[in-house]
Amino acid sequence: AVGSPIANRTHAQIEPLIGLFVNTLVLRADLSGTPSLRELLAQVRDTTLAAYAHQDLPFEKLVEALAPVRDTSRTALFQVMFVLQNAPMEALALPGLTLEVLPAAEAGAKFDLTLS
Repeated sequence: AVGSPIANRTHAQIEPLIGLFVNTLVLRADLSGTPSLRELLAQVRDTTLAAYAHQDLPFEKLVEALAPVRDTSRTALFQVMFVLQNAPMEALALPGLTLEVLPAAEAGAKFDLTLS
């Protein structure tokens, strides 16, 4: 199982709002039967598209409904996070201000593996 954040802006009313509306999808792959790469990619595509159809379900509600055995040493449903940031990043220019990009502060790992 792999977690992946999604923007969760499916309603036109919230598109212009400033704020974080991110939800987390849990994507599972079935590697039994040793699928070929082509078969695995098709499976991942189908799983991901199906997850997008249910992206409005809050992650917390999913955890509550599945009621997994909890272990404080790891997250409830996945230990690997995959982050795809495919929105264009335009340079921010504001009159009268000088802007610079600062490095992100290092913090403890939330997952065993994160791929951004």
